[in-house]
Amino acid sequence: MRVVIRLCILTVLFAATSAIIAAQDIKTGDWSAPVDGLRGRLLVNEDKSFHGTRMVAVYLELQNVSDIGNPMELYFDSVHSVTSRVIDGKGNELAQPPTAADVVYVPGFWLSIPWDGNLRFRVSVSGYGVYENSGTNVQMMSGNWLIKPEDKQKYFIKGTFISRPASNDKRRAWTGELKLPEVLIPH
Repeated sequence: MRVVIRLCILTVLFAATSAIIAAQDIKTGDWSAPVDGLRGRLLVNEDKSFHGTRMVAVYLELQNVSDIGNPMELYFDSVHSVTSRVIDGKGNELAQPPTAADVVYVPGFWLSIPWDGNLRFRVSVSGYGVYENSGTNVQMMSGNWLIKPEDKQKYFIKGTFISRPASNDKRRAWTGELKLPEVLIPH
């Protein structure tokens, strides 16, 4: 019985330690200014390597900070709702390498965020060509950026979240734009 209890305790400690270590690797951007009760931010984490190249996962987190106790509905278009750019510490854009792309995407859909609730989901994509052992790769619908291994500058991703439902949709949905502050890209 003592062995079972010790194993349970070790399992819980291992899981908690793993969660803390994983959480430390996530780079979190500042919240955007709220617009009509919604604010957002970007989060960046190193993903699985591919052909020796470090891949980056980018997440969007939205938060309902409205003073009305209702869920907030918004339309998300995986092609047009998030625009992004990768910049260096001086604000200069990182050039995009020439690559082929075959990115799969889903058609637009509706999201609902409960009052005082958050919704986090991945917005980076896969489907661009990846050069072998080429550094760090950030793949988004709005572009593909490559930070070369010898490049020691700090780079950041920033973006805009846009929600515009069809004009004939009669829902009282959130419509607008959030300027998503920059967040450091690990490389």
